[in-house]
Amino acid sequence: MTSPRLPPFAALRGFEAAARLNSFRLAAEELCLSPSAVSHNVRQLEEFVGKPLFERSPKGVSLTRSGRNYLTEITPIFASIVAATDRAAQGRERRTIQIQCSPGCSSRWLIPQLNCVRDALGDVNISVTTQSNGQQADAEIRCGYTFPPDDENDILLTTLRAPVCSEAYLQSHGPFRSVSDLENCTLLEEKIHGGWDDWFENASPKKEIKRNSLMFDDGYAAMSAAEFGMGVFLGHLSFLAPELANNRLVQLFDETGSQAVVYTLKMRPDWQNDINLVDLRNCLLSLKNEQREAAE
Repeated sequence: MTSPRLPPFAALRGFEAAARLNSFRLAAEELCLSPSAVSHNVRQLEEFVGKPLFERSPKGVSLTRSGRNYLTEITPIFASIVAATDRAAQGRERRTIQIQCSPGCSSRWLIPQLNCVRDALGDVNISVTTQSNGQQADAEIRCGYTFPPDDENDILLTTLRAPVCSEAYLQSHGPFRSVSDLENCTLLEEKIHGGWDDWFENASPKKEIKRNSLMFDDGYAAMSAAEFGMGVFLGHLSFLAPELANNRLVQLFDETGSQAVVYTLKMRPDWQNDINLVDLRNCLLSLKNEQREAAE
């Protein structure tokens, strides 16, 4: 028997949402994708059926006659899939997906995005952990200075680092006109990804600075100490936009470290065969793309 000729489900889902909402942007928000990803899904379906389903113009998109007819026919099919899935899921225990990342990345990047992640995963519990429990997490967000993209790691974001402190600390220990002024300050350091040596080498390569340091296990604790006025932290600038905007923290110098910190996503080895993990990866990567588009 010949197998049925079915279009890719992601293309169907993107078309159905865009057609129902009459907007690629609104469809992207509902599906937790980027607008460009929805546009790609729709074009994939149009290539599959061999005709345009949307008319595109500078003012937006609208369905063609074929698109309207197609939407009318697939809408009850989507409703049937939802109902069948609900019936099949009755009485089963909700699955838990675990995401592991550093405390700083968790609090400053992942948690603000969790509603979008939950919408993408649907009827699934999410566990966010900042510690390894001896078992491999479903998804791990790693931090380092050298993480080239490969088949196992996707780059989520990169961030430069620069000295920051609280407004109160600036008033009591400033002004900071040159790198030498940091000699009289407490430098808040991370044990693993310190970064101060690189920053001093980049900002003032010919001058040796005497340093008074306070050490922390992770960047989140060091950043919290900076917010409480305990010293100067080498902040991850991509995480600090709200704090810098409302003056909870102040950037002291324009100079940054020569190396960017790279955050990468590593999925469990068999993620391609798990629809929930595929949705999780697509969601996290779409959040990266949205932030990049907003920055541009």
